[in-house]
Amino acid sequence: MQIEEYDALEKVEHEHWFYKGKRLLVRKWVERAVKLASGDRIVDAGAGTGELVRELRSIYDQRGVSVIGIEFVEEARRLAKERKATELLAGSILDLPLDDESCKVAIALDVLEHVEDDKLAFSELLRVISKGGIVIINVPAFMSLWSDWDVSLGHFRRYTKQMLNDVIAPHNAMIEVLHFEYANAFAYLPILTVRKLSKLFRIQSRLEDRVPSPRTNKILLNLFVNSSEKRWFHPPFGSSLFCVLRKK
Repeated sequence: MQIEEYDALEKVEHEHWFYKGKRLLVRKWVERAVKLASGDRIVDAGAGTGELVRELRSIYDQRGVSVIGIEFVEEARRLAKERKATELLAGSILDLPLDDESCKVAIALDVLEHVEDDKLAFSELLRVISKGGIVIINVPAFMSLWSDWDVSLGHFRRYTKQMLNDVIAPHNAMIEVLHFEYANAFAYLPILTVRKLSKLFRIQSRLEDRVPSPRTNKILLNLFVNSSEKRWFHPPFGSSLFCVLRKK
């Protein structure tokens, strides 16, 4: 991931509907799927500039639950410390600096696509989770949405359900699937159209770098979160794939 991308992300992630929506879904699933007690730990693997870690600490510190952020890139850790007063540990999702079964929740939001060996990354998430704990994963979906943005972020791939299932399948005996659905179905066709036109006309401006107007941002946030929470909604496509697993 190019260094300047961390600065661009940090400037918009607090309010942008997409990033804010992912954090809201994480918080809802943590409260819904696992009972946290004093002494438990949450790890955000590939924490970026630390927005989710900062947010979760504001909620769980007072409950005695530790929130650990792990980030490989020094520049991202620096931005987290200087702009968010959030300390992150240096480390890689391919070799998490944590003991086996030492956490109750492991989170990897848009991280697996950044590593060549995504199977190893997933096994590390599962390794550090205790029995009854959960793993929350979000990845970008469909190579049809591949763009220069993916290149600058250092993505190896965008996923289909089958691709992510292939990563998870070797561990099926150890996990229970709580949620495994495409997210942002409403945004798939608009994003596809914009990216095709941007490529055709060589447009450099990116929607991901700007927060929409407050009204539009709120509408998109509600569409993202509400549609992802509906148990009956099983879209065949989306711009992301959101997955929640429990370790047996």
